[in-house]
Amino acid sequence: MKTIAYIILISTLPFFFSCKKENTTIKENDDTGTSTNTVDYNVQKNTLLQLVNNVRKSGCKCGSTDMPAVPAVTWNDLLAKAAFEHSKEMEANKNFSHTGINGSNPGDRITKAGYSWTSYGENIANGYPSEEAVITGWLNSEGHCKNIMSASVKEMGAGRQANYWTQEFASK
Repeated sequence: MKTIAYIILISTLPFFFSCKKENTTIKENDDTGTSTNTVDYNVQKNTLLQLVNNVRKSGCKCGSTDMPAVPAVTWNDLLAKAAFEHSKEMEANKNFSHTGINGSNPGDRITKAGYSWTSYGENIANGYPSEEAVITGWLNSEGHCKNIMSASVKEMGAGRQANYWTQEFASK
């Protein structure tokens, strides 16, 4: 069963919508030896970043809301670490929630990873086998889609454990 959930952005700004081992980087090379993608925190980060930024540069419809094009986000390893740790916890405890088993929320986890945020948003999902599938799932959900399309965020990171996915967006 595929499941997704999102958390609406918590912000000090006016508003916001809302296998590999940890810390392992594997570079996939094309025929010329040029790095084409990396796998960090059990996700293909370049693929995820490209999928998100392709939608952001085009704009899209999130549910009944037309979302205009917004600037691209950049990858942030601290956000990826927070995302990965939450995915690991959800998988280990079979706890599909934005609330950690210790009562933490996404802001707590992002702060613990060392990121000083002014706004954030989080998407979670379970049951998706690939980056393309989970992004499609999130884009088909109004709240997740609005998190992806928010102009209030500048960076993202994501992590996966088994088929538990977490995507963090934030700005400093």
